[in-house]
Amino acid sequence: MRKEGEIYVVHRLLDEQICDSEGRRVGRVDDIELRGDPPRITALLVGEGLYPRRLPGWLARTTRRIVGPETWGSNALRIPWEEVDELSSTVKLRKKAEDLGLGEGDDPGRWFVRRLPWN
Repeated sequence: MRKEGEIYVVHRLLDEQICDSEGRRVGRVDDIELRGDPPRITALLVGEGLYPRRLPGWLARTTRRIVGPETWGSNALRIPWEEVDELSSTVKLRKKAEDLGLGEGDDPGRWFVRRLPWN
């Protein structure tokens, strides 16, 4: 799928795997920033701090206690739409992960291990 044209944003982008310019998995799309009239995608939002937004009340509160507050630059990051190179089976970025602040990559176990009391 090309970047230009109309796309079904929720179906096509949310939870989609993101890969940097070197093909390394760096996360998944957790939310989308829209601006303007008609609305246009201005950024992809990624990070574990954003996930509780998508959950119903009590589950969102419980998850927020686990992942902590939404902290931009720490557990919530913004990838400008201009940095998206291609939409295919993944969202491919123009730059390396480190250049966009996505340095640790998509390691599912990292999230849990970081929260262990002895770390």
